[in-house]
Amino acid sequence: MRIDLEKPTVSVVVPTCNSGKTLSECLRSVCNQSYPYHETIIVDSFSHDNTVNMAKDSGAIIIQRKCNPAAARNAGVANSAGQYVLFLDSDQVLSTSVIEECVKSADDDVGMVKIPEVFVGKGFWSHCSAVWKNSYGKVERAYWHRQNIARGEPRFFVKEHIVRAGMFNDKLLWGEDYDLYERMNEMKIKEATCESKLYHLEPASIGKILLKLLRYGKSLQDFRQDSGNRLFILLLNHSLLTLTMVAKDYRKSPAIIVGCAILLFLKTYYLTIGLLVGLMNVKSKE
Repeated sequence: MRIDLEKPTVSVVVPTCNSGKTLSECLRSVCNQSYPYHETIIVDSFSHDNTVNMAKDSGAIIIQRKCNPAAARNAGVANSAGQYVLFLDSDQVLSTSVIEECVKSADDDVGMVKIPEVFVGKGFWSHCSAVWKNSYGKVERAYWHRQNIARGEPRFFVKEHIVRAGMFNDKLLWGEDYDLYERMNEMKIKEATCESKLYHLEPASIGKILLKLLRYGKSLQDFRQDSGNRLFILLLNHSLLTLTMVAKDYRKSPAIIVGCAILLFLKTYYLTIGLLVGLMNVKSKE
């Protein structure tokens, strides 16, 4: 692959909104990448904390726009200079060779690359959430050949494929990455998985976890209109397999099993409440 040293080949796009507690570690991991030819684009929803100052200190390009994460990612792509795009959340941390491995994979005619994700939690509920999500990923790796489970989405893309696929659906607050992935699969875009990992910092309190789920729930109706009921069946099967795996792997830690079961119940409850609120909002606009 020929590299123009004056231009970045990878654009790292990070949506932010009052992300000061985690952003510095995220940006530090981007700056410390073994692959140097990249730029960082922060699309900030007018944060009130020190998010923007952190972004400035890191040398990132800053775009301020009041929008949801899907629209923020689209804005990042529209303003990017790289031929590849890596989408990160502000609470994610890269190991040092992620970008280098992804570029090497994409150079082999691959259009999108999955990055193994490890969830990290501090405190009981945060740890239970991390256990659940790590087990969720373990189920995917163990049962990848099945057609009745949800699959993790790539984060690294050849930019032209994202544009051809129509970008992210900015109506969605949840599932926009899966929605894009499904469209790219329909286009027969080849995918790969790198070995290096990224680490996802779980919210410290159960309240923050549930507020996020409530917000996602409000977008479920829009997602359902685009994807039908297929994803909900996949998520249900995947969740049941995950609960079984947690019970098996943590049989000597019953508190973790109970905590994960409670979180699953609360997630279902809050997503349902969010869905109902979203439906009420739609009806009130009609």
